[in-house]
Amino acid sequence: MRSNHRHFLIVAGISAAALCFAGAASAQSQPGYYVTGEGGVSLMPNLQLKSAAGTGHENMDTGYAYGGAVGYDMGNGTRVELDALHQMSNLSGISGTPASGHVQSTSLMVNGQYDLMHDAKFTPYVGVGIGAQNVGASINGAHDSDWKPAYQAEAGLRTNISDKVSVFGEYRFSQSEAANLDLGGANVHQHFADHGILAGLTYHMGD
Repeated sequence: MRSNHRHFLIVAGISAAALCFAGAASAQSQPGYYVTGEGGVSLMPNLQLKSAAGTGHENMDTGYAYGGAVGYDMGNGTRVELDALHQMSNLSGISGTPASGHVQSTSLMVNGQYDLMHDAKFTPYVGVGIGAQNVGASINGAHDSDWKPAYQAEAGLRTNISDKVSVFGEYRFSQSEAANLDLGGANVHQHFADHGILAGLTYHMGD
């Protein structure tokens, strides 16, 4: 847990520094299409792995996340986008027993975002998304993955650093239905949820 807090503070500090060093331009929405790239840390909670033998509690290390989006800005503080994100965290144990492997996901979501203070220099925003996640687990040499319906919620802060580029930092929570996996002949249900701390750049293609 102490390691998770350390990574949280590092990424939050980087995001804050990027915003503080940004130019004086406001974060006014720019109508038109845009593309985004993002990366950060994945802070998975202790997940559950259910099988006929019972429920195991997975202990997860701090992992990484990266992805991107393409979207359209309405120019009034509202955006719609198609977002993809990959996350992976190593597994350190199951119910106190050492185990090797990892849990990961690749998501494809349709997001809606809304600026809470439109045209402010530093603009807080919120968003929600629905779609699907390919949840996978590799445990002690056995691995499998499964696509499941999923959702996400996000909150962040962004500002413009030029007429075409904005920078942002955000918190994102995602969760899917439990994945049905075959791990070495054992049928299991892999619970999945993730807390992500992300930072990134957006390039606006509008005029």
